Amino acid sequence: MKKIQVILIISVALVICIVTLPWALIYIGLLLQPDPPRPEITYSEFPFKLVYEINGERKVIQDTVICEYDGVGMDEGQGKHRKWKQRYVSGNENITLLKINNNSEIVYSEGSANYYMGDLKEYEQYNPLFPDAIIIEKDIGSTSEGLIRADELFEKYHIKLISWESSPPIKNTFIESAK
Repeated sequence: MKKIQVILIISVALVICIVTLPWALIYIGLLLQPDPPRPEITYSEFPFKLVYEINGERKVIQDTVICEYDGVGMDEGQGKHRKWKQRYVSGNENITLLKINNNSEIVYSEGSANYYMGDLKEYEQYNPLFPDAIIIEKDIGSTSEGLIRADELFEKYHIKLISWESSPPIKNTFIESAK
């Protein structure tokens, strides 16, 4: 009986080590990585104007995207990276074109804070969404987003994006911290 207990304890300890050791090593490796260089410009505002038609009625949304440096983040996919916050002066959560119901809405996506703040990686490029849009569907505990092409946007929802004017991204530089 005592021998079975010892084997069971060793087996459980071995399984715990096998499961946790790789994650612990990844976490330690991330902690040991140097922080990415800090951006010289950490805050900027980007006014925009979106003109669209819904059921033949012309609408205009004018607002400003605020982008702000939010420190250093880390994950196993990117390692340590710069984080950015993005919000609108209006306080809106999205650029909403149509609220379909309590769980679904059609929005326009203006681009990421990384794009506006001049922080795209070498392998990334900005592809403007115009004249397409995004549909967001919320369900209990999950949210899904999908692209709606301009033709489907018009056929299903009678929405046509007319024009998108936005401030250009900044040219940022990144400063290595002195150690």
